[in-house]
Amino acid sequence: MKRILFVLIAIGFVVSSFAQIRPYLNNRSNYVQSLKPAVQVDGQVIGLQPANTTVASEAVLDDAVIMTSYYDLQTNATNEERLFRYDDGSFGGVATWSMETSTYSDRGAGYNYFDGSTWQTMPSDAVETVRAGWPAYAPLGTDGEIVVSHASGTAPLYINRRDTRGTGDWTQTELPGPTGAAGMLWPRMVTSGPDHMNVHIIALTSPSANGGVPWNGMDGALIYNRSLDGGETWEGWEQLDGMTSSEYLSFGGDTYCWAQPVGDVLAFEYGDSFNDVAIMKSTDNGATWEKTIVWDCPFDLWTGVDSTGHFYSCDGCNAAAIGPDGTVHVAFGLGYSFGDIGGATYWTINNDGLIYWNETMPELPQDLDPQTLFDNGNYIGWVVDEAVFDVPIAQYAFYYNSMSSIPTLLVDDNNYVFTVWSSMTMNTDPNSFLLRHLFARASVDGGTTWRDTIVELTGSTLQQWTEFVYATLAGGPTTDKIYLIDQDDDYAGVFLKSTNSGYQGQMDFSLNNITFMEFDKADIIQWGVGTNDKPAETFAVSQNFPNPVNGSTLIRTNLTRSGNLSLTLTNVVGQQVMTMDKGMVNSGNQQFTIDASNLPAGIYFYTVTVDDHSITKRMIVE
Repeated sequence: MKRILFVLIAIGFVVSSFAQIRPYLNNRSNYVQSLKPAVQVDGQVIGLQPANTTVASEAVLDDAVIMTSYYDLQTNATNEERLFRYDDGSFGGVATWSMETSTYSDRGAGYNYFDGSTWQTMPSDAVETVRAGWPAYAPLGTDGEIVVSHASGTAPLYINRRDTRGTGDWTQTELPGPTGAAGMLWPRMVTSGPDHMNVHIIALTSPSANGGVPWNGMDGALIYNRSLDGGETWEGWEQLDGMTSSEYLSFGGDTYCWAQPVGDVLAFEYGDSFNDVAIMKSTDNGATWEKTIVWDCPFDLWTGVDSTGHFYSCDGCNAAAIGPDGTVHVAFGLGYSFGDIGGATYWTINNDGLIYWNETMPELPQDLDPQTLFDNGNYIGWVVDEAVFDVPIAQYAFYYNSMSSIPTLLVDDNNYVFTVWSSMTMNTDPNSFLLRHLFARASVDGGTTWRDTIVELTGSTLQQWTEFVYATLAGGPTTDKIYLIDQDDDYAGVFLKSTNSGYQGQMDFSLNNITFMEFDKADIIQWGVGTNDKPAETFAVSQNFPNPVNGSTLIRTNLTRSGNLSLTLTNVVGQQVMTMDKGMVNSGNQQFTIDASNLPAGIYFYTVTVDDHSITKRMIVE
């Protein structure tokens, strides 16, 4: 089998061959950049409205560079879980880091910590004691933290833990692959439970091209492991049903991601050009899993003989999030692919589009036609400046994905959905390659419709001539802001890929910044812009107090007019566990008292309804 996976390139593990690069379609009528988003008015989706572009009001000088690195390949496709915000306003963040410019012998997880007021000194060495990279980060226990990373195609994964975040020595352990696998690569990790002691990892058995061997009939199998005691012991690697050699030939490195857990609800997404886009979801903390196809790739088991022809696909850059009601949301870049009769696969340079889906929607059509996706509300992001398509392709710096891609997703407690991605712009670097900037868009109705405005997050004067990629939104409790880290430098493209035949972009090393940014959600939502706007406020609901609760807790409401007032309490899988109906009440203050003493520990959601308006918030029972 001659199947070339574009995501397995130039990361210190050399792919044996590289596919030809073929530009696709010069006819601009084939692009959908001129399409405008549909909007919702009084519950009805209407018309096509012009998409506004605005720049978020963010103090650039307040951005914190939390580390610098000469190693500039944070992911081959999909982001790791690299930033977490804690209840007290502190943050922990990681990135693949190295301060060398040749062999990167010091490569590993760079780490930094924000204590609520200041970031620590930038790292001078890696977390691991071995040459490593591709770190994922999560909280652990009451005050601790955990990092997982890989070393090579013939090595185990490395787990580093400590009891107090931001300080103390790391304890390093190894997590070997299953029997018969040569090593493990490209891990992703989240933790769950009230005390974050449940650790969940997905990772790839190392493929032959990276020094590994086929395992269970797959040359790169995506498998799952969990620990219920904070990483002290592991249950063992599991190849989940629906992800075996019966369905797929192999998985690509970095083509999968976790959603941040909500209670016992877990989910991860995977997908690329020659595999389905799918979610695996568990409602029992990883004990059992259910697969849902988002997009059914017609070439999962294709090995050549016949050409595939050109077809729209996932570009391998994915993002996932779980809403407060347990709904899984996903996003991915829209690719355009081709497979020849010899089994070689190809990508296209000048295809564009960011695709969105959630569990309330039907499966995406197998033909990912951009116009159909747009008409169905799934095509939500694109290159803003259409002049990009008049620029010679020789000025495009390659990331081997869509021109709008590497997304990250967040769904907050209000069921507002935020996505951030990287798109090409008309700004150029010193070598005349087009730079990528970060853009964002929001939905205030759970992803049913999207705001009229695409917001450029990095459009200030000081940011015009900088490349911004690999944005990762913070996990953890939500506030009125979004928080992210990204990688930025003065050159377009990835120097680590410059040794590959056919690569185009940055050809010399430069120092990259890993930068922390924060933005007001209101600056992304842009209330008052367009017709899909915020409904008139009829009431307000407080956060329950105390929270967490182990007895009774109080919820206050304030109504601006009279109405029928009720409260419903549900668990994380949507089961109703309590209702309170006050009937018709006057305007002013009202309150509910919830007796949680008989409720099992976990996360719950209380929904306060006044007539036909509802507000949902999260409650934790200890």
